[in-house]
Amino acid sequence: MKKIRNFKVNLRVREIMRVIKKLTNAAELSVETEESVQRACHFYSKFIMPSVVYDTFSKDALTFVYEKDAPAKWIARSVFFITIGTALEEEYGKNEEAFGEHCAAIVSAIAVDALEQSKNFTFRLVSGEACEENCDISRSIALPPDLYEEAAKIVPADKIDISVCNGGLIPQYSDCGMFYWIPTGRKKGKR
Repeated sequence: MKKIRNFKVNLRVREIMRVIKKLTNAAELSVETEESVQRACHFYSKFIMPSVVYDTFSKDALTFVYEKDAPAKWIARSVFFITIGTALEEEYGKNEEAFGEHCAAIVSAIAVDALEQSKNFTFRLVSGEACEENCDISRSIALPPDLYEEAAKIVPADKIDISVCNGGLIPQYSDCGMFYWIPTGRKKGKR
């Protein structure tokens, strides 16, 4: 089991603006809103505390079965829990209008982007481990909520302050998923 806390994520301001356009049904954002997004990204980035816990299991070692989008020849799975913590939500709760009328949409878009960037970080970590074993990994596969409890039994989500409650994860901006390991057929040292 590996646990990493407080790694750095770089918020993608353009992507966040694109999400806000969709959330607000706007063709274009006003200059004031764009400036608010940039200021909010800078301000709220201090309150994003990403954490991940993950472990890798051989094909037969998992206690639950979930093979959605499974590649044909996989040999192992890495199961992960990931969160950005609660500090962002708490800070937003202190002043919900700090960055204008779309502040809720801005904070939500920031949180979603930070969670996505945290998944990308986890992908790179697991991919590096898989490469050492002559494997590639699949894209991230989200586990359905009915398997969160089973996953938490084998990967201790509580180590990064995630709990499973009523089929959901707490804190709100958390996720659970896995990567399949696929053998590459290449031997170490050959190119």
